[in-house]
Amino acid sequence: MSTSMATGVLGMPVPESRRAPEFNSRNPEELKEFLEEFEELAERHGLMTKKKTKIVVKYIDKETKKFWKRLKGYGDDYVILKRKIIGAYSKTLLEDKLTVAKLVKLVKKLAKGSIKDEEDLDTYYRKFWIVAADLVETDVINKKQHDEYFWKGLPQELRYAISDRLEA
Repeated sequence: MSTSMATGVLGMPVPESRRAPEFNSRNPEELKEFLEEFEELAERHGLMTKKKTKIVVKYIDKETKKFWKRLKGYGDDYVILKRKIIGAYSKTLLEDKLTVAKLVKLVKKLAKGSIKDEEDLDTYYRKFWIVAADLVETDVINKKQHDEYFWKGLPQELRYAISDRLEA
């Protein structure tokens, strides 16, 4: 006997039910976990980006719902809405975590090191990405700034070698 799982909006858990994702605006540090859980459910039930924007607000309190509905992307593009939501909470989310100052400090430290092989480059990339990814995601820095910091974090001799090859 096969059981079929409901898809689309009808397949999503009822708000405040045991299976429903929930976000309490008094605990903004839980925002990313809430969004990840919502996205996993939305994907499992085949929700498209426009529909996600309308459904995500069903799992939050009324005051937060009013705020999120006014953000760019609501009713249209979930990716934009998510970026705006995270950006609205970025000070709280990043307070004890990552800042541009920490990224600059890391870049200066990494630039003094050496990269001898692909493994060293992978290690550099992972260390950089851990700090920089959240800053880009929350619009603290843009993609161009991300790339500039990445370049500056490479040891000078490697930057020269890469520049020489690019000019050739």
